[in-house]
Parts: sequence; structure tokens; C-alpha cells
Amino acid sequence: MIRPATLADIPQLAEWGQRFADKAKLTAHVGYCPESMAATFQHMIEQDNYTILVGENGAIGGGYSPHPFNFAHKFAQEVFWWSEGREGLRLLQAFEDWAREHCDSLTMITLESVNPERMAKFYRNRGFRPTEHSFLKVL
Repeated sequence: MIRPATLADIPQLAEWGQRFADKAKLTAHVGYCPESMAATFQHMIEQDNYTILVGENGAIGGGYSPHPFNFAHKFAQEVFWWSEGREGLRLLQAFEDWAREHCDSLTMITLESVNPERMAKFYRNRGFRPTEHSFLKVL
């Protein structure tokens, strides 16, 4: 069952977050601080313009705001998506449903270290189109 996260879910979310950061190779660049992530998760749970949806083996989260190019257009942005089981698609569908209730568009991301070609095809098949690539430089 997919449901909104509660504060009691934060320890599990932080554990999944560590696994996500490791797989995405983010820990090598920015590190992973469980306390920072706990504060991030708490903020997302407590704010109306964010959501974290959890299942038995994963979670998806993001938020929405007015688009900087047009304040009348609200857009949602995925912050993270992690699934260790077979509910990843159900998590995404629940997130899309949440975004549809609040927004005009939804942005999903894929990481270079996690099957980017396969994920690009997956997103295109769901009606998404590519809009940008991001790059990280540790200073």
C-alpha cells in the first residue's frame, strides 16, 4: 500500500536515502549526513507543497512551486525515488496523481550512474520529454 509518509518513517527514509546516495555515487561528491536528510524529510512531510509517499520497500518525494518563467504555471519536481521491491511503478503513479492535483507539469530526473538510457526511454513512454541535463562540479 502506498501512503503519505509520517515522521515515524524518517529512520527508514534515511536508510533508503543512504542506499540511494551510494548507488547514485553522490556520497563520493557531497557525502551523506543522516541528520541533514532527517531534517529534509521532516520539512517535506510538514509542508503542504511537498509530499513523500512510502510503500513497503521504497519511497518517492518531491515538491511544487510556481514556475519562475510563469507564476501561473505550477510545476512539481521529484527530489528522490527509491524502490527495492516491485512497487516502483506504483510509487511513481501515486506521485504523478499527487502532482496532477496541484500542478500543471511534473519534472522527473534520472542519474547518469543509474541506467540513464533505460530511464529516458521509460519516461518518454510515460509521456515525459527531455528538457535539460545537469552537471556537478565539486569546488
